[in-house]
Amino acid sequence: MSDDQPGISATAVELVVSTVQPDDSGAETADRYDWQAAMAAAHGLRLLFDALGNGPLSEGPFCRIICELHEDWVACVGDDAELISAKHRERSFGAYTTVNMLVTKGGFGHLFGRWCALLEKPTCRLVTTAGLKNKAKDLISAAVTLRSQRLGKVPMSLDGDQKAALDDFVKCLLEYKAGEQESGLPETWTGTKEQPVTTPTQLHIEQAMRFLAILEVDIDPPLRKEVAHAAPTMYVVPVLRLLGHDEAKAAHVWNAVLGLFRERMRAAGPMPHGGLPLLMKWRPAANGQANGGERDLVSRIVAIPDIVIAIKLAATAITASFSPPPVLPPTRLGLKMTAGGCSDNAIERGEQLRLDYRDFWRAKEEVDHSARLEHNATRRILLRISDEATEAVRQSDQQWGGRLWTEIQSRIGDTPVTKWPEQMDEELALGGICDLSSRCQVWFSDRFDVEAAMTNAQQGQVA
Repeated sequence: MSDDQPGISATAVELVVSTVQPDDSGAETADRYDWQAAMAAAHGLRLLFDALGNGPLSEGPFCRIICELHEDWVACVGDDAELISAKHRERSFGAYTTVNMLVTKGGFGHLFGRWCALLEKPTCRLVTTAGLKNKAKDLISAAVTLRSQRLGKVPMSLDGDQKAALDDFVKCLLEYKAGEQESGLPETWTGTKEQPVTTPTQLHIEQAMRFLAILEVDIDPPLRKEVAHAAPTMYVVPVLRLLGHDEAKAAHVWNAVLGLFRERMRAAGPMPHGGLPLLMKWRPAANGQANGGERDLVSRIVAIPDIVIAIKLAATAITASFSPPPVLPPTRLGLKMTAGGCSDNAIERGEQLRLDYRDFWRAKEEVDHSARLEHNATRRILLRISDEATEAVRQSDQQWGGRLWTEIQSRIGDTPVTKWPEQMDEELALGGICDLSSRCQVWFSDRFDVEAAMTNAQQGQVA
């Protein structure tokens, strides 16, 4: 560790904001990013709820969420920090069934690596829509047991299925690889190229137990399709009751708070203050004084006072009947369907079906690598349908995209159900057409420079 970094006596927050992370990928696809922003907003509201229950905010510890740092976000209360990884899985994914699935698909490997890099100071949490079964469930059961032992200040030990799950966890960590990159685990786990570590030691087992003892897993939060409807009641109403605001404004408040997190979840985040210097950002009088590392990350931080202001403005606003959704960036599919004369409703439906189609195959291929062959076969059927439908409706003197949209649906409906993969319905098949269009393999009009059209549309939004 370099001289300018905190050492073993540093707090969890000081380590979080001063330790360099190995990557900074920021948001993923728009749909997953928005769900993660929603879950981070829920955590921010929970911090506010707890703080309000403990008395005036000015008298409690300084609470904030730091987005896209080490993990998807970090919840900070005073000097304590919790690393939080959020994994959205569609219902078709089912459940984590093995310890290796938790280490790889569930992100435990990455979480463990960052926890080690931060000198074991933070606690850790996984938020996931997937369930737990078999060995994976045994590992989380082991974590609950170890956490109870840690809090009770008794020696940590496991036996039976929990001990077997722990042994599997250590084995999977020793074998963990983060894609094409290094695993991010310390050298005590990886060894060197000349002398890789392959056999677990007692030190490995003890460190794995310490990690499980500070780990929590939240399962079954709302899916991304459900969160907009569920969040106002689940996350906002309890806070409005404590603040004494009208509960009927819960939806408006949710949009306002979510907007804060949407902005901060973009890795660097917009800087509305431009290059102006930051003065008195974290004042001791407000019971929050950030160190230099946090000032550098200000564009990623949502502090509790920020949430209170957003709630007050949304709950007392009378000039607007609703908070409009953010302007979404133009997409290839939307531009193509617009050029073909499709209705706004068709475009909105097409965008949603495209995301559903991608999620369907993503989940299927994560658990069955041979599904790629099935995916390719489906793609060929959809290309044939779009080709034949285009020949049937295409006209040179007027827009024909709307008729193509209808014709494709008719032909998909006439296709025998045995042609589609198991669990794929006509709506998902239509989503496949939309996905092909977004990849410039299906058109709703004569070809045009869609990239130039996207650039023009984006410039129009900025203007």
